[in-house]
Amino acid sequence: MSDPQTLKAARALRDDALAVFKGDLDMAKLEVSPSRVKERALGEAVEMIDTARAIAGENKAVIGATLTALLAWFLREPLQQLVKRGADLVRPGD
Repeated sequence: MSDPQTLKAARALRDDALAVFKGDLDMAKLEVSPSRVKERALGEAVEMIDTARAIAGENKAVIGATLTALLAWFLREPLQQLVKRGADLVRPGD
């Protein structure tokens, strides 16, 4: 069998490891608590908004062109009718 000194050292190591594990477990519980999750989600949302603002500020022409294309897509029928009426007015020989 083991001598008492070795057994005592092994128990001390076990107790230290258990204390580290319990500390890590407490930290994990804190990280998944609803208040911490909410805080982290809010921080990520603010960071995403700031990034979107920065990108939008740098690419105003691209955003404007995209919005114009979307508007033209949604209004394509009235625009096509307008172009057709304009073409009818411009046709020579009638």
